[in-house]
Order: sequence, then structure tokens, then C-alpha cells
Amino acid sequence: MVEIYKLTKRHIDAKNEEELEKFSPQLAQVKMFSTFVGHGIGTIDFSEKIAQMSDEEYEDMLQNSGEYTKFKIGNLSKYFEVEIFPEHAQELLKDMSDCKLKEILKELQGGFLVLRKDFVGV
Repeated sequence: MVEIYKLTKRHIDAKNEEELEKFSPQLAQVKMFSTFVGHGIGTIDFSEKIAQMSDEEYEDMLQNSGEYTKFKIGNLSKYFEVEIFPEHAQELLKDMSDCKLKEILKELQGGFLVLRKDFVGV
């Protein structure tokens, strides 16, 4: 199963910035770092599952698409997760066969999508 996630919102927590001022500068730095590590400076990304494709649908889409699609998302089984940004979507739309994912990519104006390989039940 291939799950498709979309960035639904980015959260910048101004309240936490005000609370950080109550701490010593060293403690504020530790708290800020531990809150935001891995999510960019001052933002936390929230993604939501918006669709899924069976392994068969996914493989069929790859087989009927061009080289860029195979390059960009063809190694999902190897890496387990692939990010698709709007600039990738524009190239994929030119190269990809008609499928559920192509319809989703048409709507991607900002943010990003994440394809994840789900191994539950395998």
C-alpha cells in the first residue's frame, strides 16, 4: 500500500516564543531546539493522509509513465518515503500516466506531498 500525505498547515507558535522569554537564555535555547529540531526553524509541519494506492496501482502507474516519474518516485520501496514539491509536480504532470496521483498533483500549488510505503500486513 502507498499512502499519500499532504502538508495541511504549518504552525509557528508565538505563544511559545513569549514563554521562552521567562527562561534563562540557555534554557530557552534548549527548549526551542528540542521543540523545533527536524522541522525547520520555528515551524512544525502537520501532514494529513489524503489518499492511498494499492501496490498494483502504483506499479501500473510507474510502468506506464516516463523516465522522470520512474526516477523521482520509482524507488519508494527502497527509501520508504518520497517528498514531492510543486516544482517536482510540474515535471511529473508532463511525464506521468493518468492515475489517482496525477489528479492530486494537479491541485498542488504550495506545500508538498509525501508518498509513504506502508508495510502493515505484508
